[in-house]
Amino acid sequence: MAVVCAMDSEAVHLRERLENPEEDPLNVWRRTTGTIGGVTVEVVVCGIGLINAAATTSALCIGRRPRAIFNYGCSGAHRDDIDCGDVVLANRVVHHSAVIVQTDGEERYQGFRYDVNGETMLTEAIMPDPELFDLASRAADRTVLPAWPGINHEPVIHVGAVGSADIWTQHGARIKTLHQLHGSLCEEMEAAAVGQVAAMFGVPFLAVKDISNNELHRITDLRNDWGALHDVKGELGLRASRVVETTIGMLS
Repeated sequence: MAVVCAMDSEAVHLRERLENPEEDPLNVWRRTTGTIGGVTVEVVVCGIGLINAAATTSALCIGRRPRAIFNYGCSGAHRDDIDCGDVVLANRVVHHSAVIVQTDGEERYQGFRYDVNGETMLTEAIMPDPELFDLASRAADRTVLPAWPGINHEPVIHVGAVGSADIWTQHGARIKTLHQLHGSLCEEMEAAAVGQVAAMFGVPFLAVKDISNNELHRITDLRNDWGALHDVKGELGLRASRVVETTIGMLS
């Protein structure tokens, strides 16, 4: 079982829960191998962005082909009612930057295009493995999630689309447009790549994301680049990791 996270601050939450953890580098990427409930788990830090995620996932699939691949981590909300700390269980992943900008300025979404054994595969979204998704849905119901600091209610589990691209969208109208086009509940920068590579190799895939920011409520200060979320670094990916952990434990 493989788990891919963009940042070490996300991966640490699951790494700390591994039994008998061992550092086992995957080429240039940090990989920690251990067990959860008797299931062997590889936790890999890929780095931020689609290219990093694709490269890492390819290396995983070419090597010891995993039983399944989970991708979890933080994301930005695409709806007013989704708060920091909430979790999104992806029933599909959309690559929202895969567009043609037409002569009139309108955008036409292209979806995913990739080859498998010489056959071109076209799909609007990468779907999760049905069995993993069903298991994760049941796992989410039984997972206790801590409240986000300053939020006075327990995190909510949402089911819907995860938008994925090398883009951080802060413009409110654009966020609402993305939600209208794709039904996306959040956006992040790795799931599309992890999901597409997993599909190419025929490896079951599931994305679980938690909300770290909602630009519809408050614009994130990006002057310090990726340090924008430094004050909540310890919260990033925590709740999604708990859902993934429970799901893996139910596989044993």
